[in-house]
Amino acid sequence: MFASIVLPAYNEADNLNLLIPSICKNMEGIQSYEVVVVDDNSPDHTKSVVENLNAQGLPVRLIVRTKNRGFANSIREGIESSDSEYVIIMDSDGNHNPEYLPFMCMNTKFYDCIAASRFQYGGGMEEQNRQILSWLFNIFVRVVSGNYITDSLFGYLIIRRDLLNKVNFDKVFWGYGDYCIRLLFYLQKMQINILQYPARNGARVHGEGNSKFIKVFWQYFTETLKLVYRERILNGK
Repeated sequence: MFASIVLPAYNEADNLNLLIPSICKNMEGIQSYEVVVVDDNSPDHTKSVVENLNAQGLPVRLIVRTKNRGFANSIREGIESSDSEYVIIMDSDGNHNPEYLPFMCMNTKFYDCIAASRFQYGGGMEEQNRQILSWLFNIFVRVVSGNYITDSLFGYLIIRRDLLNKVNFDKVFWGYGDYCIRLLFYLQKMQINILQYPARNGARVHGEGNSKFIKVFWQYFTETLKLVYRERILNGK
C-alpha cells in the first residue's frame, strides 16, 4: 500500500463525515491508500460514521482506544497499526486541507518528507493574533534547536515509513501537539530531505477547538526547552 492517512479523533464525527469523503476525492488517481481513524472512545457517533463511510466503499477503518488515550498516543497507534510505504498525518477537525494531498503525494518522488507550513510565503492563518504568536513561537523553536523547519506545530505531513521507523517513538509520541515539535526535531537531526510548502490553516466546521491558547503555548515552550536540554546532555554538549 502506498499511504496510510492517520486521523486522531475525539468527538469529531460530524467533521469526519465531511473530511473523509474529501480526502478520498483528492486521493483519486493516487496509488492504493487507506484512511485510519484512531478514536479515543468518543461518546458521539464516530463509530457509526466510519462504518457508514466504509459501507459506501471508502477505504476507511476505525481503531477505538479505551486505554492510554491522548492525541499523540492515537497518532502512534495509527502508525503502528498500518503497513504502508508512506504515512500521512492529518487533523480530524478540518484544520488540514485535503486539497494539498495530491501535491504532497506526488513530491514523494523527490523528498523523504513533505511538511505543510503556515509560514512559508503564501501560507497563513485566518486569526491574525494566533498567526503572530505561532510565528514567534516557531522562531523560538528554530533558535533554541538550531534547526530550519518554519512550522513545527502544524502537524500536516507525509513521510517515508522506513525513515519514520528510525525515530524512537517513546521520545516523540506523547502529549498533545508538542509531539510534532519532537518529531520534526529528530527528523531534522537525521538530515533527511524535507520539503516545506506554504499552506493555509483550514476552518473547523463542527464543534469547538482548544480555547486555552496561552496555556497550550506555555506547555509547548517548556517541552521545547526540555527536548533541547535532554539532547544536549545526552550528546555531551
